[in-house]
Amino acid sequence: MAGISSGPVVAGRRSRRRVTTGCLLLLMVPAALLAYFWYAAWHADRVNERREEAAAASVLAQARRASDGTVRALSASRSTAPDALVGVIRRHTHAPVIAYDPEHGTYTATAAFSSDHDEKGVLLGAGPVRTERCFTLTFARKAPATTWTAKRAERDDSACRSGRLIDFDVTLARKRLANMTGQVTPAEAARVLDPAHRKRPYSVTKVGRSGDADVITVLVRESVGGAAVQQCYAFTRGRGTDAAPVTAVPVATC
Repeated sequence: MAGISSGPVVAGRRSRRRVTTGCLLLLMVPAALLAYFWYAAWHADRVNERREEAAAASVLAQARRASDGTVRALSASRSTAPDALVGVIRRHTHAPVIAYDPEHGTYTATAAFSSDHDEKGVLLGAGPVRTERCFTLTFARKAPATTWTAKRAERDDSACRSGRLIDFDVTLARKRLANMTGQVTPAEAARVLDPAHRKRPYSVTKVGRSGDADVITVLVRESVGGAAVQQCYAFTRGRGTDAAPVTAVPVATC
C-alpha cells in the first residue's frame, strides 16, 4: 500500500521539477539574449572606434601629403609671381581659399580633408560615415634660398564653412558664365552672375583677353557666423561655338 500511495507524490515532484526546469530555461533565454546584445554592442563600439581612429589618421596623412607635395612643387617652381604660386598651391591642396600676405610673403590655404568608413551596427550595418577635418596650410619661402616651408594647423570646422560656400559660388559662376552671349564686359558679366539682382556674392573687377579667351576676374565673398572670407578668381572663357568649358582658378589679388 505504501508503494501505491507514493506514486502520485513522486509524479507531483517530477512534474514540479519539469516546471522548474522549464521556468529556468525561459529565464535563461532572455538572459542569454541580453548578454549577446551587450557583447555585440561592446564589440561594435570597439570596431567603430578603431575605424574612426584609422579615418582620422588617414585625414592627417592627406593633409601632410598635400603640404609636403606643395612645398616640393613651390621649391621646384621658378616663378615668383603671386598668381602663379597661388595656382601651384591650388593644384596640390584643392583649397577654395588661398590668402596671400604680401607683407610677409606667405600664402595660407584653408582646406578640408576627409575619409569615409563604414560604421558597424549591432543588427544591421549602420552605413558610411565621413570623418572630416579643417586645416590651414601656410607656405613661406625660406630666405635667401629658393626652398619653401609649410606649417600645418588643424582648425575648427567653422574656418572651412565659408570656403565651402565659395566653392559652390565658383561652380555656379562657371555655369552662368559659360552661357554668356554677346560681348563680354564687366557689366554684362555682373548681370549674368546675378540675373535676379539678389546681391549674389560676386564683384566683377575686370575683364581681359588671353589669346582666344576672355578672362573675367571676380571677387567672391561669403560670411559664416560673422566671419567674412573673400577670394579672387579668374574665370577663363573660350570664344567660339566649340569653346572649352569655363575654368576657374584662384588668384592672389583682383
